Amino acid sequence: MPTPVVTKTTLFVVGCLLLTAYFVYTASSGAVRQQQQDEDHEAALTEIERLQSQRDHLLAVYDYVISDAYVEQAARRELGYIREGETAFIVLSPPPPADQQVPGEWWERLFPR
Repeated sequence: MPTPVVTKTTLFVVGCLLLTAYFVYTASSGAVRQQQQDEDHEAALTEIERLQSQRDHLLAVYDYVISDAYVEQAARRELGYIREGETAFIVLSPPPPADQQVPGEWWERLFPR
């Protein structure tokens, strides 16, 4: 049985096929990497918008907390102060069930949007 002869043309064609396969692989992996970066970028922008919204809310809460209206409300609620001519009363309610937790940070529960 004769042994196949490898010619220069066959080696050239095989080399071209390998080189083409390498370029296709490189281009496709670059496209996949670019897609992942785009998704990460969109996720980062969404997170930035959420954090800016939370920052705006906290700044509004801060402005309220440093106001005289809040100081008066806190004095009435926590210290029991009343103005002259007012009658103080306390409303008692049953405690919430233990399995019912309000989500969010403490300031979000204290100052809902």
